[in-house]
Amino acid sequence: MTLDSRFGAALRVPSVRDDEILIDSTRKEKSGVRLDGRRVTLRDVVVVLPFVGLPAAIAFDGMRESTSIDGAPIGNTSPGNHLFLYLDLGLVLLLVIAGWARRRFRAPPGLGPFVLLLASFMPAMALTSFGPYSSYKVIQMLTVTAALVFGALVVIDRPARRVALLWAAAALGVLVAVVAVARPNPAYQVRDAVVLTGSVAITTARIIGLGAVSLLCLGLIVRRWRLVALVAAAILTVPLIMTGARGPVVALAGAGIAVVACLNRGSRWRSLLPVAALGGLLVYLISSSMLPLSVASRFDVLRGGPMDDSSEARLELGRIALDAVLRHPLGVGWGDFGSVVPPGLLMVVPGREDIIYPHNLALEVASEGGVVALGGLLLLAVSVVHVLRSRGVDPSTFAVVPVLVFAVINSMSSSDLNGNLMVWVLAAVILAARGRWGRHGRESIGRSGLEHPSRPPIGVRSRLPIP
Repeated sequence: MTLDSRFGAALRVPSVRDDEILIDSTRKEKSGVRLDGRRVTLRDVVVVLPFVGLPAAIAFDGMRESTSIDGAPIGNTSPGNHLFLYLDLGLVLLLVIAGWARRRFRAPPGLGPFVLLLASFMPAMALTSFGPYSSYKVIQMLTVTAALVFGALVVIDRPARRVALLWAAAALGVLVAVVAVARPNPAYQVRDAVVLTGSVAITTARIIGLGAVSLLCLGLIVRRWRLVALVAAAILTVPLIMTGARGPVVALAGAGIAVVACLNRGSRWRSLLPVAALGGLLVYLISSSMLPLSVASRFDVLRGGPMDDSSEARLELGRIALDAVLRHPLGVGWGDFGSVVPPGLLMVVPGREDIIYPHNLALEVASEGGVVALGGLLLLAVSVVHVLRSRGVDPSTFAVVPVLVFAVINSMSSSDLNGNLMVWVLAAVILAARGRWGRHGRESIGRSGLEHPSRPPIGVRSRLPIP
């Protein structure tokens, strides 16, 4: 199995207009739930885009690099080839500064659990070797990943921005799918797989899958775009399957379950039918004889077939990680998981022999950061669930939950701590919902004292309590 670290590799004070959500005109659904005619503006989507666009920016930068047969970059890796990455990070920095300044540099709601998480990561720093990979990992953790999390808390902090996140992720998923089909990676064409040039299968699939989940959510909460969004989500499953990446396919199925749990509108069949149809399409595509044999064989393990080398390697890494937790309860140090992996066990990219991680976020945190870091991760998870169960949370927050579920399931089978940055960003988006809605279901707007009535802006109903 090839291990690759490239997975990781104009605001104003809020007003009533800023919180407008494009859900529907002022009408009533058949369920009797009244929907507001508030709007998500193009500005909202543009502001949110950099926070969900970093993986796509890295992938598009990779299109300008020459790649070897295993997808590793060779040559042409000068700083000028990271234009989209630097542009995305620059926009994130500007938005964070502008948004935080508008808050008079006060701590945003939801920051506490991330501060405790970072504090729980600190003891393992004393055990870190700070070699090439571990140094890169720690630096990215404390800079890029931290900036994206803080920016999500500051910027994506109200309903319009949360729904704008779905639009942004959907647009990126469609764009990557179209470009991947138009310009597939020659290294994967020999296997009849559709992968973005300069990228790898899992990276392409995760971006496309994130777009498919976002479109599914939009199809259920935005009435006027329902048919278009649901059809587009179904179409995206085709290039998703053609990448041959299994993790995002499983994650899409898990996100579908989350959609039914969180976005049933009035009656459960409204969300169950499109999710069931999407699931049926996935099953058909995976089992269809029209699928190239080289791609179809990748999914045999999901049908109870024999395990391939990649699956066996992931299981072995998981076993080693669990053993490392028992032998090193304080962790082995960030980025130093490779020190407990027997030499020659894995096939790695030449020159990147130290870039080894468990391919499972929870096991990575536990083995490298120790039980203290694992406790911080569990605290963050409990905080997210607590926000979702609180009576004051606005319904738009639940529209983000399936996307978070998709990211979490992906993190259980691929990439490292920084490569799974969408887990941290989406968790921050949900935690940012805390403090925006008061005990009586009313939302304060800036210092002007303007408040909205407690009628939820999105016509959704969840098993979780909503006022």
